[in-house]
Amino acid sequence: MREDISILMAVYNHEATLIHALDSALTQEMPYSSKIYCINDASTDNSAVILAEYARNYPDKIFIFTSNENQGSGKKAFLHNKPPAEGRYWCLLAGDDYWTTPDKLNQQLAFLDDNEEYVGCSCNTVMRKELDGTESIIKPDCEDWNILDTMLLSNRYRFYVHTGSIVWRNIYLDKGFFLPPDFRKSYASGDVLLAHMMLESGMKMHNIDKVMSCYRVTGKGVWTSKTPEQQKQSNLEIATNLKRATPIKYRLYARMNGLKVKLPLLGKFIPGPING
Repeated sequence: MREDISILMAVYNHEATLIHALDSALTQEMPYSSKIYCINDASTDNSAVILAEYARNYPDKIFIFTSNENQGSGKKAFLHNKPPAEGRYWCLLAGDDYWTTPDKLNQQLAFLDDNEEYVGCSCNTVMRKELDGTESIIKPDCEDWNILDTMLLSNRYRFYVHTGSIVWRNIYLDKGFFLPPDFRKSYASGDVLLAHMMLESGMKMHNIDKVMSCYRVTGKGVWTSKTPEQQKQSNLEIATNLKRATPIKYRLYARMNGLKVKLPLLGKFIPGPING
């Protein structure tokens, strides 16, 4: 029987945080069914031992896939192992992050069930820096947005939400995998490109203005292990790849939105951003 939500967990040397991540997923209180697909990306610590114990204790809930060698990123690990995430919804929870409230998924799935025009539902995230103990909140400036908001209004609004906070509608299930087909291309990587490609569906994103997830900054992650100069270079590459990934129709919509002031009637026929 297919689950309501498929939880995908990329694990690489997360023995210090893995139990917390797994427990936060297992203790979700909701009337929805879930399965947790854990991808052990060739960990060299005790992550495999922890995963095996949890799989024994929850044989109908937790499923383990192991890379024969480290793939280098969550995306590559998912594509290499191909977990059968067949839920109506799916989400990502890294082995070093966790959810902070037991009703996170219940709130998000209930919203998506009631609002079919939304492809995803996020929440606010506490970013916890493990090295110095400081915290900050990751939250967008708007409650709802679409792809044209991110393209046309990014200089006025912040739309970024942490990937571990999002629940996505499984709109590509009929394509044979939960990730967007274009996200499998070599240039596509990272949470910003993933969110962009999900919004290419023409559907909207909604954010619940509550902190319900935690992003641990350990300095060992794919992003946080980079130097400031490497992060700057990565951001430039992301900007280039976003342009490359954007379908022609959205590029045309973006250009035509600039004409709406002179030709107001265009507003009736050309999609635009949700926010002004």
